[in-house]
Amino acid sequence: MSQRYFEDVTVDEELAPVEKMPTVELAGGFTSGRMGGDNRFTNVDEGKRIGLQGAIVPGTLKIAWLEQFVSDWAGPAAFVTNLRVAFRRPDTAGKLLTLSGRVVDKRSEGGDSLVELEVVTLADGQPSVRANVQVRLPSRG
Repeated sequence: MSQRYFEDVTVDEELAPVEKMPTVELAGGFTSGRMGGDNRFTNVDEGKRIGLQGAIVPGTLKIAWLEQFVSDWAGPAAFVTNLRVAFRRPDTAGKLLTLSGRVVDKRSEGGDSLVELEVVTLADGQPSVRANVQVRLPSRG
């Protein structure tokens, strides 16, 4: 992973998309001990019973993936300072998710070099999670 610097970032810059495959096993491992054994995340039939195509991908897993996506883009000396998330619709295990995003603002504030990003998880081209992320990047100057 390379380091991104404030001076090298431009508004409207697109982040290279990343694909993630949520599986029932991954959802079960991620929720184990966190969700009290809620089987909507590990049981395909339970997901279908509540009107979905299968087991639900935990929202917390998608948030973790988005934060990792931004952190990998920014580099090891960067710091995520704020993350605001809006869930739009559930995703089901076994359907490929694409993480994408773009830079929407950059500014110096109080001695910090800040970049604002809009990032999203997409399934079949439709957003399921949207997030606004603020990242403090190192400056070359």
